[in-house]
Amino acid sequence: MVGRTVSRHPLLRASMALLALALLLLGPLAAPAAARRPGAVLIWPVHPVIEADRRAGALWLENPGKTTVTLQVRVFAWAQREGKNLYAEQGDVVATPPVVTIAPGAKQLVRVTRLGAPPPRFEAAYRIIVDEIPAPAAAAAPPGAAIAFRMRYSLPLFVRGAGSAAAAGGDRAAPRLAWRRGVEGDEAFAEIHNAGERHARLTDVAIESGARRLPLAEGLLGYVLAGETMRWPLPRGADPAGNLAASVNALPAAPVPLSPVRPRSKEPLPNAPVPARPSADDRQPDGRAPDGLSPGNRAGE
Repeated sequence: MVGRTVSRHPLLRASMALLALALLLLGPLAAPAAARRPGAVLIWPVHPVIEADRRAGALWLENPGKTTVTLQVRVFAWAQREGKNLYAEQGDVVATPPVVTIAPGAKQLVRVTRLGAPPPRFEAAYRIIVDEIPAPAAAAAPPGAAIAFRMRYSLPLFVRGAGSAAAAGGDRAAPRLAWRRGVEGDEAFAEIHNAGERHARLTDVAIESGARRLPLAEGLLGYVLAGETMRWPLPRGADPAGNLAASVNALPAAPVPLSPVRPRSKEPLPNAPVPARPSADDRQPDGRAPDGLSPGNRAGE
């Protein structure tokens, strides 16, 4: 039946022939690419914190794959200005050792150390960037011989303030959020300000109006750092009088108070080149939903 159908359609027969030729040509290239793609490195904890009374925290890297991996670990300052994430080189927190080579099935401890005094009140935010360094054989391979994938991982790091409620773990340490609806051109956005002394990790964020619920994003929306303001576009058709609800730091979702709060003034970060641009939709190394760890396969992911 199939043979007769194909024979009656010369154009379809020619298309299938071209498809078979394309698969034949791509086959030798696709197989090495899949074989050479490394397994995800396991990293924990995914929410590292350096308490005000401690100088360092531990970060573990594990290689579950079958080949040795070499990783570079760097720490960047993280701030938010005008609704955007900014990253800059800094010298207050360092990772040691900065480069590690991990054999298959082995794990490596990286110590993340605060060199100076803790921040006076608001917790300080950083991003830990872990980059895979290609093996020399992969780097020396001729162009087009195979596709080599570089993995990049990004996770947040927070340093508690010395005189803050966050350092003592009191109720005042919790984020204090307020939001307003804004319009820029034809786009409506939600601007969220955090007046608390510690960060807010926002998930399951939606505009609610009666029984109607329009999500801003599935899962993780992003972070609002201590004392900072961020904004995200509102979904089309969102009720201008609707309420914003969100889960903050894994607590049950609740309405966010409406307020015309404006961001407080801060000095800008140094204008330093940053070869890492962590994304908001972080993923864990096992591919599960977001939790501060985002594997990528190209620079600037």
